[in-house]
Amino acid sequence: MDTIKIGKNVIENLTTGMYEDSKVIYREYIQNAADQIDKALQMGLYQDEKPYIDISIDVPNRKVRITDNANGIKKADVAKKLGNIADSDKKKGIDKGFRGIGRLGGLAYCDTLKFITSYKGEDTKTIMTWDAKECIRLIDDYTIKYSAQEILTKVITYEEEECDVDKHFFSVELNNILAENNELLEIDKISKYISSNAPVPYNNKFIYRNKIYEYLTNNGLKIDEYKIHVDDEDVLKNYSTILYESSNQNGVNHKKKFDEIYGIQFKEFRNSKSELLAWMWFGISTFDKVIPETTNEMRGIRLRKENIQIGTSNTLTKLFKEPRGNFYFIGEVNAMHRELIPNARRDYFNRNETLNEFEAELKYYFEDTLTRLYYDASKAKIAFRRKYELLSKRAEYSKKLENGFIDDKEKEKLESVIEVARKESEKGKNNLDKLENKSDDNDVLKKVLDIIKKKSNTMIKNSDFTIEQKLKKSNVKKLLGEPHNKPIGEPRNKPQNKSTYLAEGLNRLNGKQQKLVSKIYGIINEMLPPDLSNNLINKIQKELNKK
Repeated sequence: MDTIKIGKNVIENLTTGMYEDSKVIYREYIQNAADQIDKALQMGLYQDEKPYIDISIDVPNRKVRITDNANGIKKADVAKKLGNIADSDKKKGIDKGFRGIGRLGGLAYCDTLKFITSYKGEDTKTIMTWDAKECIRLIDDYTIKYSAQEILTKVITYEEEECDVDKHFFSVELNNILAENNELLEIDKISKYISSNAPVPYNNKFIYRNKIYEYLTNNGLKIDEYKIHVDDEDVLKNYSTILYESSNQNGVNHKKKFDEIYGIQFKEFRNSKSELLAWMWFGISTFDKVIPETTNEMRGIRLRKENIQIGTSNTLTKLFKEPRGNFYFIGEVNAMHRELIPNARRDYFNRNETLNEFEAELKYYFEDTLTRLYYDASKAKIAFRRKYELLSKRAEYSKKLENGFIDDKEKEKLESVIEVARKESEKGKNNLDKLENKSDDNDVLKKVLDIIKKKSNTMIKNSDFTIEQKLKKSNVKKLLGEPHNKPIGEPRNKPQNKSTYLAEGLNRLNGKQQKLVSKIYGIINEMLPPDLSNNLINKIQKELNKK
């Protein structure tokens, strides 16, 4: 029987062809380091030190180093553990990585890739060097018919150096990062990527972090977190309780608050056997709009396994009734079941029956609860906005009664507008009553409605017009606030004070002249935009009143 040969192109498929985003190599090496730290903890290796993953980005020398202080690798095992491809001894469904291919990712982005390791009790450290530049050359040269194994023997070298017997570590070095992969050297960009994707703790500024930890403790759950530094700076999940939008002031873009997180809600998802598939948390806001991506880096409900992000912020959009629904929220779905297994690219899970149940449970909750939540919030805000508009128009009418209308047309038009606003406000109130009845069995909706009501009442209270005072002074609340069956224009309950017109305040003019001025004011009001016509009429009024 002929010997089976594995072609050299398999190396390319596992390096340059594996990932669309070069930053993924940080996630892969962090994942491997986290698995080794877990083993070191089981071995009781940490006595006088704490586990860490340290990332150093040397921009001038175009070099990246990722180091952990886990158990390291015995020098006798280095060739087998690091040289063999897709032959990992990690356990599927338990370890974070298990395919034995992630470590090759760096070959696509540098000239040389080094693995440097020392095992506690050994007085040497082993340095395994991959000539990535030569590896790519051999793969790209179609005249060279080497197998994958032959390629590796030509590009891998080993050396040993003295090391303290108490040292235990593993380092990955990417030397001379390629020009087309400059983003691997952009410290801020890498820190943000790790913040979103790696198993790091929640930022202390996220005031609901303790609620999450308390929930985990109370439910016998745990979340994997590791101390990760980028150039000596701690990296944390950058969730914020403030939601921002862009605001342009004098040609300069600024971040402006438009909503905030008032609390968080938890949910568990189980399969038909009552086994825990996943747990999630999401932020409760007033859901004013889709959260903008440019000003909120942690928007959307994200999918995680072992606290490492699966895919991107878009991964769960397909399970919402409408894709934009995911971005009304911030939050995380943490997959727990062993059979929810990340695929090779770690952008989703392998397809199996457990995944089918997982998707069905999430889809139902997202459509039945979350989508309805932001739709109901929108209805409540519309109801309060209609109330605000009615009060605003009443206040405007009140002011006109005190200062005078331009003419009958303006008075009748404003009365008509108020009547329409009253009817719309009544519809909004009816919708709000239904929502409040619905919230009796929905604590999250009840909280959202309470927040919206409080914000709306504050807005009314702090408005430019002091509504209640004006209504009491003008006595128009009774006139315009109660339902009636008579069309606008027909006699109704009249206020005791007589309506006046602007021209009537021109005491220096006789009645005929006042009527003429009133007609002129009416024409100006019809022909010009409201702001311009009001300014012009007020200017004329002042001039004609001068002595």
